[in-house]
Amino acid sequence: MIPRSFAIVAVAILMVGCSRWDRKPGHYVQSTNAIAGVLGFVAAYGWNSSTNDEDLSRWDDFQMHYLHDLPWSRLRNQQFPALTHDGILYVLSNPGWHGDYAGVAYNPHTNRFPAWEGIGFKPIGSHWYVWGVPELPGGMHLPKIYE
Repeated sequence: MIPRSFAIVAVAILMVGCSRWDRKPGHYVQSTNAIAGVLGFVAAYGWNSSTNDEDLSRWDDFQMHYLHDLPWSRLRNQQFPALTHDGILYVLSNPGWHGDYAGVAYNPHTNRFPAWEGIGFKPIGSHWYVWGVPELPGGMHLPKIYE
């Protein structure tokens, strides 16, 4: 028989996901080709691969493009779903439970993000941010912090 405390912890982990949306993705790699994957993705798909404002909360519903190699030690040599919208690259590097989505975003041209309901973001340096969108944004207010 499973102890009651273990069952409560297991249910809590399933309800909130196993990781925080705003967790920094490890050590930033600053070599000359650190963002080669990012530049290749933008060269292939442009800065507006998605024209739908709701795509950040519906990653399962659109034509997926993948980005290989992000400039962090924990994310090197991996492939992640990504999209660009209004000059910002969003990478789904930290998918949450069910409809909660999170990752890193590269915002080199502006110091703004769309005013979408529920989106939260925090700077992590060099025009990079961590971002998150909860499945049910009502009542949950994620921070919106700029560099």
